[in-house]
Amino acid sequence: MKQLKQKGLSTIEFTLVATSLLLLMLAVFEFGRYVYSMQVINEITRVAARLGVVCYVTDQDDIANLAIPDFAPPNFDSSNISIQYLDGSGSQITGTLTDSDVFPTIRYVRASVVDYDYQFSGLMSFLGESGVLSVPVFETTLPVESLGIYADYSAQTDC
Repeated sequence: MKQLKQKGLSTIEFTLVATSLLLLMLAVFEFGRYVYSMQVINEITRVAARLGVVCYVTDQDDIANLAIPDFAPPNFDSSNISIQYLDGSGSQITGTLTDSDVFPTIRYVRASVVDYDYQFSGLMSFLGESGVLSVPVFETTLPVESLGIYADYSAQTDC
């Protein structure tokens, strides 16, 4: 008679254990996707800053579009990237960047992520506010290089 009472017990145990392991595995995948997305966002700021130091200052609006790869996190677009030109003390330069008295004061370019919230999938929606987490501050600051100005070496007679 004992055999009959335990006939379906292994099926129930398997269902409980398999469900728990599957949920844990999906949570690990989702967390891995989050960490990967944060690394991609960090790389986007690096690329945007690099483009900022070699592209001309009037191309500032195009830099954000060029820095975003096809595999960027969902809903990440050029409005989430801020490009700032800084003077020698690290203060943001205001005014027309192409003016002859403003342009020479540019010493650094800073690219940062602004107003981006990461959305977890349904499984991790208990985190944050309904699965939405604010992305921490990511920024990259690089010293200027050419700022899109190239020397005309054909007119020079010496090195």
